Amino acid sequence: MQDIKKYQVIDRGYNGEELNTSLCIFTIPIKENKDFIQQIIKSNPQTQFWLSIKNMEKSEILLANSIGIKNVIEYPIDELAVNAYLDANNIKIIKNENSEQLLEPLNEIRVMVVDDNTMNIQLIEEVLRGLEINLEVYTQPKNTIEKIKTEKYDLFLLDILMPEISGFDIADTIKNSEINKNTPIMFISALSDYEYKLAGYNSGACCYIEKPYDVSILRHQIYNILKKEDIKKKINKARDTFYAMITHDLKTPITAEITALKLLLEKNFGDLTEEQKEIINDILTSAKFLKSMTDNFLCSYSQKNKEIKLNLNDEDLLETIKTCIKETKYLLSEKSLEIELQTKLKNAPAQIDLIEIKRVITNLIGNASDYAPKGSKIILQLIKSGGEYAFSVTDFGCGITLENPNEIFDENVTFAKEKKRIGFGLGLYISKNIIKAHNGRIFAESVPQKWTKITFTLPILKD
Repeated sequence: MQDIKKYQVIDRGYNGEELNTSLCIFTIPIKENKDFIQQIIKSNPQTQFWLSIKNMEKSEILLANSIGIKNVIEYPIDELAVNAYLDANNIKIIKNENSEQLLEPLNEIRVMVVDDNTMNIQLIEEVLRGLEINLEVYTQPKNTIEKIKTEKYDLFLLDILMPEISGFDIADTIKNSEINKNTPIMFISALSDYEYKLAGYNSGACCYIEKPYDVSILRHQIYNILKKEDIKKKINKARDTFYAMITHDLKTPITAEITALKLLLEKNFGDLTEEQKEIINDILTSAKFLKSMTDNFLCSYSQKNKEIKLNLNDEDLLETIKTCIKETKYLLSEKSLEIELQTKLKNAPAQIDLIEIKRVITNLIGNASDYAPKGSKIILQLIKSGGEYAFSVTDFGCGITLENPNEIFDENVTFAKEKKRIGFGLGLYISKNIIKAHNGRIFAESVPQKWTKITFTLPILKD
């Protein structure tokens, strides 16, 4: 045994002297000395124990973790690393016997671990044991790409240097995916160079963990990140449920109001003066706007909580557009807007969900009418382009000031506040999801203060 500053090293010469330091490092083989080491650990609950031996095997690391060793480091001991730890912990480390019991199970959480080294995978599994996390492990990074693009995760734990695809490449895939672009990423790597750490954080990582690591600390680091994700999921679920409940309850009285106003305008209860007609028409316009808004809320809630299921039928897209023009006249009359449909097509057979595509077209016309100047024209255009139809709606209003105009299709992006009107930015978000479900594309083009053109495409029905 030797005394070095504030820690003790137990090697083959240890003679059973009393431990009186905050940190003790074993340098003896753990398998042959398991019982001996375990007894020392149990007899000194206020001391933290590390292990430092050459050519360590996976089974030895797992054994060390299981009997209470907090960290595994290389041999010979790096005194700079040890002293840095001691300087950061001026008080004695007191083990909290109940610390692990404070970690609540997270059985609704899903984590992807990517590392080509099976020993590292097993270590992570040991770290997360008991948290009841849905853990998916991959030793071949290329097998993760499609999963990342199509399935939602709550955390990604990535190694960096792997064959074919690096951890940085996977992080790029995550950040460019629609479903996981906001999911936290943690790198766990033996690479300690400044450049790798900086590259990790530039790739969007919330944390960069160096190997070897303290199992207990890593468990709590991961747990704290996942606990935040769990809380966010519960908040979002409660919010969406509240929105769905409120909007569903609003639909019945709004529909009844619209029906009653139409009956009045149709003179079912006697003649009306021109002034009365004007007032009722204004109320009817507002009621229809409210109905459209509640429909969008319900549709958004449905899309976020389950995959869109289409009821596809052979329909005429051109006739569908013409029907939508008739049904949105009330949106245009208040601002004296005119719609012009430009097309050389006589018909446009397509396989679509009629209700959902009408929702998209109505949303696009409604969006254009919101931002078009009074007395202006909204241009609708339908053309054939290659193997698809392209339908566009152009208004000559304020345009889009975003650097990337396609950001308007993100949830809750709206210029309503700037234009002093009510809006929640759901219409275009819903439209994007519907068009994607039809295997189409939707995109925006704009010149600020001049015009905005939103286009979606749909496959042409094959003969």
